[in-house]
Amino acid sequence: MRTLQPGAARPSFRQLAEAAEVSAPTLRHYFGDRPGVIAALLETYLEDRRRGLEAVAEPTGDLETSVREYAASLLSAMRAPRTVRLGDVFAFSLSEGLADGDIGPSTLKSVLDPSIEVLRRRLATHVCRGEMVETDTHAAALVLLSPLLLAILHQDHLGGCNSSPVDLDATFKSVCAAFLRAYAAPA
Repeated sequence: MRTLQPGAARPSFRQLAEAAEVSAPTLRHYFGDRPGVIAALLETYLEDRRRGLEAVAEPTGDLETSVREYAASLLSAMRAPRTVRLGDVFAFSLSEGLADGDIGPSTLKSVLDPSIEVLRRRLATHVCRGEMVETDTHAAALVLLSPLLLAILHQDHLGGCNSSPVDLDATFKSVCAAFLRAYAAPA
């Protein structure tokens, strides 16, 4: 998984084979082409994180508590001190998916859509409880996730921490407050 390291260039098919410690013909035999290898990497990552994803679908407390805890857990997971952080996976999959139309669907299927879906389910519970306005919870999940994800990628993967520093804690609080103003049910 060293191909997911921050700052790594898009690996070639041969580099992917080297990272897997197999020959390029062996990799081609099992996965076909480069998009097939990337799809398999992303699918493996999805399976490895399925339990953690399912936990995200369960709300914690009322809407305000749940939204703030979701944002804090996302920031923590994106920056967790691991060889491959969640932020690295998002950066890698987005880079690959945007650069190659054949990989884009794998990025959606294995990284973005599962993340949006568990948040959508979490928010749907708050709608059912009457804590959140009736709304398209898929769109609401995108509204909450997008600025949080972009802020982390801006700082950690695009070099913003050096060229354009942002206080992520303050940014996350601001995003959560705006989300709550827009979607919380009237008292």
